[in-house]
Amino acid sequence: MTYCVGIKASNGIVFASDSRTNAGLDNVNIYSKMFTYDVGDRTIIIVTSGNLGTSQAVFKSIEKDLKGSTGIMNLNTCKDFDQIASYIGALNIEHSSPKGMNTDTVLLGSTFIVGGQIKNQPLELYLVYPQGNYIKPADSKPYLVIGEVKYGKPILDRVIKPEVLIGDAARCALISMDSTLKSDLTVGPPIDFAVYKKDEYKISSQKCLNINDNDYAQVCNQWSKGILKIFDEFPRFDWEK
Repeated sequence: MTYCVGIKASNGIVFASDSRTNAGLDNVNIYSKMFTYDVGDRTIIIVTSGNLGTSQAVFKSIEKDLKGSTGIMNLNTCKDFDQIASYIGALNIEHSSPKGMNTDTVLLGSTFIVGGQIKNQPLELYLVYPQGNYIKPADSKPYLVIGEVKYGKPILDRVIKPEVLIGDAARCALISMDSTLKSDLTVGPPIDFAVYKKDEYKISSQKCLNINDNDYAQVCNQWSKGILKIFDEFPRFDWEK
């Protein structure tokens, strides 16, 4: 399994994804689930969960199309993120159902979160389904999660609002990831972490974090200590006295 999160803050976008893959209890490997494209007038970040073979095939096709001849649709020729999401959806179907759309598409397909910005266009964030269709996040909750979402989502629901700033979004993404790592053994480090600031047209920060790295450990340790402190300060029930 995996866990990926994309957050659209008021002044940028944050992405985080784990890198553990499982094919049984005794077959655990590490694969990056993040793809970044940072060229010219656009910055695009993609994370994925689902069938590993399909995800890798989609990423390879994206790279191949970028090197292809004139006239081939690719991340650089798409005019907006709606077209980018449609393009990724088509690749997803192609590689999960090489003989055409069928009931195996969902089983062999992958789910993608794609976001970033094209010059003179707004920040965008999309969720692309195995069937090839796609949606944007709700305006009231400007984030998307895929994979093993149940452990990391509660903190996002509490913190991520439309007006959230990119720094708070980044800290929340790390805490969300840490909550999932602590509760689900199928999700594990290292964590691919990318930050894009609005209108910069280049990735502001991209790191591969282990749990002992300073950026990760400081935020998560302070969060854990803060929770325990607040818990100890709760008023006591009458029957405890």
